[in-house]
Amino acid sequence: MAQTQQGVWIFLEVNEEVVIGLILSLIDLITLLGNTIVFICPVVEKRLRTVTYMFIMSLATADFLVACLVMPFSIIYEVTGMWLFGKLFCKVWISFDVMFCTASIVTLCFISLDRYCSVVTPCIVMTCMVWVYSSLISFLPVMQGWNEIPGVDFDAGRECIFVTNWIFAIVASALAFFVPFMVMCSMYFFIYRASRLKATRIMSQTLEIHYHPNSKRQNHLQLENKATRTISIIISVFVLCWLPYFVLNVWLAARGTDSTSTVLVDTFKIITWLGYCNSTINPMLYAFLNRDFQRALKKLLICRHRSQVDIGEDMVSIATFSKTAPDLEYSITVPVPNGALKGKPKS
Repeated sequence: MAQTQQGVWIFLEVNEEVVIGLILSLIDLITLLGNTIVFICPVVEKRLRTVTYMFIMSLATADFLVACLVMPFSIIYEVTGMWLFGKLFCKVWISFDVMFCTASIVTLCFISLDRYCSVVTPCIVMTCMVWVYSSLISFLPVMQGWNEIPGVDFDAGRECIFVTNWIFAIVASALAFFVPFMVMCSMYFFIYRASRLKATRIMSQTLEIHYHPNSKRQNHLQLENKATRTISIIISVFVLCWLPYFVLNVWLAARGTDSTSTVLVDTFKIITWLGYCNSTINPMLYAFLNRDFQRALKKLLICRHRSQVDIGEDMVSIATFSKTAPDLEYSITVPVPNGALKGKPKS
């Protein structure tokens, strides 16, 4: 009887590990595919060749590298329950983790800056700044051991734990998340306020001239509402994915080594993967919802070189993309009120 129960528990544990491995592998695969598509689309859609899309490419690069060099080793670690790659590569893997995730977060911050300020600094320079900044708060301190706690070590043959002292946890969390988060929230607040002022101004001008059933007054109200929804989604997803990780990271470092219970360890693993999921969601938020990107995706999937798509101003582009110049190969239909051409002389 005891052997039967033991066999059942072993079977359930194996099944649980298989299910966890499949779910995490699916997340990794979706992240790879989504960010790969972001790389390909500018080849078939020239309207995506903008300054802001260069930041989208940098974001996709960081997220793609998370899927290639961080997630796979984390999946193996979670499924097997032990670290199989040695102490040196443990440090390298942790450095990759911190670097790519920081690059992703800081790039999101730069996208919000670009959207609000129309930054004129060369995009390549700013992208290099993002990656240099990310490497300085990842590889340099981790490889030098500045994050370690004296007297605290782990079994390198079985574990790979990112041990952080409270000074490093606070400084690194502030530089990697809290400062970019505050800048990002401020920029999107200013964008939201500007969109409201623009909508109010257009409405007042429309009312001063005349009211017509076919006027665009309602369209601008819808545009403002869409701006609110889009910005709310961007901020909410970012906070949901990353805020729990950095708050728990600082709290654990402040509590010290006595707070390493099984529940906390499992919670930290879940929250870490929640942060990784931000790399899965980013392409959907910053690329897939954009009309120019949808046009490029349609070309890739249907192999069509032209499509009659409404290229009117959409708030997703305003919130996450630089505005591109109209392309003459796409037709635009402008409604003309009845009777507007009655007085036109015949040729």
